[in-house]
Amino acid sequence: MGNVRIPRQQRSHQTREKIKRAALALFSSAGIHGTNSKEIAKKAGVSTGSFYSYFKNKKQLLLEILEDFLNQAYSVIWKDIGTYRVDALTRENVRSIIENVFAAYDIAPGFLSQTHALRYSDPDINRVYERERSREVEQIMTLIKANRERLNIRDPYATAIIVHNAVEHVAHTAKFIGPQIDETRLIEALTDIIYSYFSRMPDSARQQR
Repeated sequence: MGNVRIPRQQRSHQTREKIKRAALALFSSAGIHGTNSKEIAKKAGVSTGSFYSYFKNKKQLLLEILEDFLNQAYSVIWKDIGTYRVDALTRENVRSIIENVFAAYDIAPGFLSQTHALRYSDPDINRVYERERSREVEQIMTLIKANRERLNIRDPYATAIIVHNAVEHVAHTAKFIGPQIDETRLIEALTDIIYSYFSRMPDSARQQR
């Protein structure tokens, strides 16, 4: 039998993915500024010319990898949302989402740390992160609105931003900054704070009881 021929389109996809995997590994270990296109091509096992046939430059590659990473993180964070009623959130539901946020930080921590630091100096990277932040806030706001009748919340959008920022900040601090503390304690504390706030009955409802 002859060798199995791989369709050109499939080969191109495989080569493109090899380059992205190589770049992600190098960005995570050597840093984004410490990695160049030639090194990425070498690690991917392709020529430098081949690299430029798939990506205009290192920046385009970086942004594409960042998009992929954030999409993957989003999928991890909200992977359980179809398993419970969004209009009757329980403490365990809230805990599950927070736990998934912490898990998302473990997908590619080196890459996350590198790109997060560049948000303040690179408008393109910040734009990608801001677009993702908007998507996360929109999802949280949807949950808040679905539970609005039993929540003491006047401004769902502002509340969604606060909840998102609080959880992200605690997870980011725990993963990259400190202090050293068991993550389970942080997750449980965050769950208590957020769920107890969400579970507060409006004054009008209390008066009717």
